[in-house]
Amino acid sequence: MFQGKIEIADGKIVNLIPKENSLLVIINGKTQNFGNSYAFLGFTDSHLHLLYGGEFLTMPDLSKARSEEECIEIIRQKPFYRGEWIFARGWNQENWKEKDFPTKDSLDRAFPFQPVCLIRQDGHCLWVNSKAMEICNINEKTPDPKGGKIVRCESGKPNGILIDEAIELVRPKLPNYSTEQYFYFLQQSINFLTKYGITTVHDMDVDPNLLKLYYDYFSSNSPKINVKIFLSGKRFEEFNQIFQGSNNKYLEVVGLKYYLDGAFGSFGALLNEPYSDHPLSSGLQLLSEEELFEAFKITAENKLGIAIHSIGDKATNIILNAYEKFINFHSKTPKFIRIEHCQLVQPTDIPRFNKLGIFASIQPIHFLSDFEMARSRLGKRTKFAYPWKSFLANDVIICSGSDFPIENPDPIQGISLLVNRNSFDKDHLFGFEEISIENAINSYTLFPYISISQTHSKLEIGGVANITILSHNPFKIPKKEIPTIKIVGTIIQGEIIYSL
Repeated sequence: MFQGKIEIADGKIVNLIPKENSLLVIINGKTQNFGNSYAFLGFTDSHLHLLYGGEFLTMPDLSKARSEEECIEIIRQKPFYRGEWIFARGWNQENWKEKDFPTKDSLDRAFPFQPVCLIRQDGHCLWVNSKAMEICNINEKTPDPKGGKIVRCESGKPNGILIDEAIELVRPKLPNYSTEQYFYFLQQSINFLTKYGITTVHDMDVDPNLLKLYYDYFSSNSPKINVKIFLSGKRFEEFNQIFQGSNNKYLEVVGLKYYLDGAFGSFGALLNEPYSDHPLSSGLQLLSEEELFEAFKITAENKLGIAIHSIGDKATNIILNAYEKFINFHSKTPKFIRIEHCQLVQPTDIPRFNKLGIFASIQPIHFLSDFEMARSRLGKRTKFAYPWKSFLANDVIICSGSDFPIENPDPIQGISLLVNRNSFDKDHLFGFEEISIENAINSYTLFPYISISQTHSKLEIGGVANITILSHNPFKIPKKEIPTIKIVGTIIQGEIIYSL
């Protein structure tokens, strides 16, 4: 945290002159006065989806709907088209009066002749109509793919809900966007994120076929943000190469992303014991131990890191066991290994993260948005859910993100949840896992660099000028007032991208 004068030239900090109650930023000789504000090392969102974020900002938002019918009315009033398909995302039956999954029947009545594909808020479930299933050749004879589920009526016919790997039956049939549309999505997403003080993002599950598009966009004069890219591990194995774009100071491919399980909302997160509100299911396992070994090997051979999606406690245990076996037999290992989400972890598995050199990537906002659903899904197991303080107590580095567009990317809200979570848990159903303000801020600034085995860029002379400017000093106000902090400015590589 710094107050005073910051001089920047050629994207780097060249001088720091401390002075209380004042913040002047001088960039290549031009001065901007930020008043009595505070400069911090730029915020990083350690887990989001940059392109999908811009897409989401462009289409109707189904997260506001409170019923199946309301979802349909939203897209009827403001349809978004992907080719001839009606497309949208954000629905969540847990927010509806009736919490049952929707079916194709309502979509068929509203849109009998056009294919419709609506993505659930968590991204792990599709709601489609009969026309879409016809195009994708999904019928009563279609078997459930490994790691996926086609939900069916009593007659055995698909009812329009596809979970996890069953999504892959639809994805190849969705029309591609034009280059201009992709560029627009990137621009919308970057403009949105930088208003929250975010200077760097860890962009998850990027299709390798889109790398050239990223390099082309970031070679233009459009607004910029630092992007650490995690390519889709599954697509990478099919693609078998990394596009070698021209040198770009904003972009870097750092790792591959894999999925071990699904999500709580669609009963896909892999649990040791059945769901409390769905005792016939314990979730879905998307990768075998052999496939995990192959993922570790491919990542290591390409000198990259690996990030593995894992929400359930059994999923995380499988990853820990597999990696422990892998390092016992292989001298060449991934550059780093992160487990993404870590929403339910058995206490005995937490110390193993540090022992195996594994980082925990968390999204504080999930605690708030999933609160009621987690109570229903997990029952007494909520005591082991979202174990942020337990990770730190066992010397496990945590890095924070949002999973945008699935959730709000605001780091100030995330920091507040990290230090104030008990205020949302009046009945003390969850563990006491609040952390200090210092660690909360570090999880958005220093720790994300460590989690990808990079030297962090300090707010010091010679450091890259990635700076987030806040209206208040979070160390000097009551922690309950943290949500009142405003983003006053966002500086990325020495350029003021946003100012209040």
